[in-house]
Amino acid sequence: MTTTEPNRWTDRRSDAVSARKEAYEQLRRASTWRLLAATKAPAVLAILQATFPAGDRRLPRSELIARVGAHLSLLHDDEGPADGTSAADGAASADGAEVEARGGRSAAEYVDGWVREGYLTRRDDPQRTETTFEPSPATIDAIQFIASLEEHRPTTTQSRLQLVIQQFDRLAQETETDRDVRLADLQRRRERIEQEIRELAEGELMLPSAEASVDRLRDILQIAQELSGDFLQYREDLRAVDLHLREQILSPEGSRGEILEQLLAGDDLLGQSTVGRTFTAFFRMLNDPAQTRATQELVDRLLERDFSRSLSRDERERLANVFSDLYEPAQEVLDVKTELYRSLARFVRSQDFRQHRVLLEALQEAQGVALAQKDEVPTRTPFPLELDLSRVQLSSVSQHRLKDPTDPGAPAEAEVHDATSLSVEVLQDLVRTNDIDLVGLTSHVNDVRGRSGQASIGDILREKPAEQGLASVIGLMFLATTHAQEREGSTEIVTWRELDGNDYAARVPSFYFLDDVPVE
Repeated sequence: MTTTEPNRWTDRRSDAVSARKEAYEQLRRASTWRLLAATKAPAVLAILQATFPAGDRRLPRSELIARVGAHLSLLHDDEGPADGTSAADGAASADGAEVEARGGRSAAEYVDGWVREGYLTRRDDPQRTETTFEPSPATIDAIQFIASLEEHRPTTTQSRLQLVIQQFDRLAQETETDRDVRLADLQRRRERIEQEIRELAEGELMLPSAEASVDRLRDILQIAQELSGDFLQYREDLRAVDLHLREQILSPEGSRGEILEQLLAGDDLLGQSTVGRTFTAFFRMLNDPAQTRATQELVDRLLERDFSRSLSRDERERLANVFSDLYEPAQEVLDVKTELYRSLARFVRSQDFRQHRVLLEALQEAQGVALAQKDEVPTRTPFPLELDLSRVQLSSVSQHRLKDPTDPGAPAEAEVHDATSLSVEVLQDLVRTNDIDLVGLTSHVNDVRGRSGQASIGDILREKPAEQGLASVIGLMFLATTHAQEREGSTEIVTWRELDGNDYAARVPSFYFLDDVPVE
């Protein structure tokens, strides 16, 4: 009689495989995997690679749509579901939209879908009037992976192994704490150098083969290209660190107090993070004048070697600009890091985080109440609460009229309404029920009056347009009845533009603000 005992090694192996499968399931939801698995992946990758060639890392929306539109037929001609559903899982989409009939989408719709799927990253650049887009880190990884398959160039080369060994040797030497061992290593290195000097003096010149030299040069170029592709990930990681710090500041637990003290003291917590330290060290070395000048001289000498002629024209250009191509994206990462640091410091020093914390606590409390009632109150039970919208205008798309280019655009006849008088009580009621921004209007009155000495309602509206339309005019009338001097028997015409884009005018009594309106 035998008993089967559990095989612990097999169990551990099975657990490891299951854990790896779960990790891969998570990665399968990532943008890189979904892009590679999409039915339209060949077309999408080809278009994105052609849309963002070397040097064009960021494009305004209009130019991006124009470039994608030039290759739109590649997306429409692909067989399969219109949304680019992957044949592997039936869920991934290359255009990032839901399943719909094959009607042919526009370039703008594809671009918006790619942003939602994480293939493109939208950036609001204050120095540009138009939103810009750039390939996401996931897209860069997918393009580099496909390019490695296309080149069929093995990575297990002799040159790469030498690079690994050299780095191991250098790290071991620099971190050795035993003085005798370090002295012995230096002695061996000096003996090797002296041996090379003697051989060279005797006329022996040993050179590696041209093929080996070209392999080493291409490996170095590949590493440099991977460096350039990592800048996008640097920016995303810095934003993730910034978000994590803000969450810690708002959290009622954890190291909130310590973080606040460090930020108030001027500590750069973004720079002290792992990604911040890594990038800072890289950027400092990249901007070392002596290091850059010496390295560029080495690159120029390599370009003069005979074996470098075996490189393609593109490879030679990349080699010649290997460092200059890194400056601009590195500077962009530094700008993002600086802006995030300043924004985080303002967030703390202006005490804005206290308001955010109060709002967060109110939201959490409301969420807790809602969760406690979710099993007791049916979803279709009428809720005895009426909410009045302060200002909203709804209209149907069918109400919009197309512009006729042949129409001279004669203005429509103005609609004139009978004049009516408004009492102070009526104005107060309008202000209370329409959520009029009296604080902003008070600032406008004081600003205009401070420059000219006095100001009427018409003067204020000419310099400070009515942001709330008629509501702003009513608010100014309310302020005038309390803080301005009325000119008996005199009126003026005031004009404003409503939210629907139409211009309006009204005749109002003449009020003049002679003093500043107190801020309440």
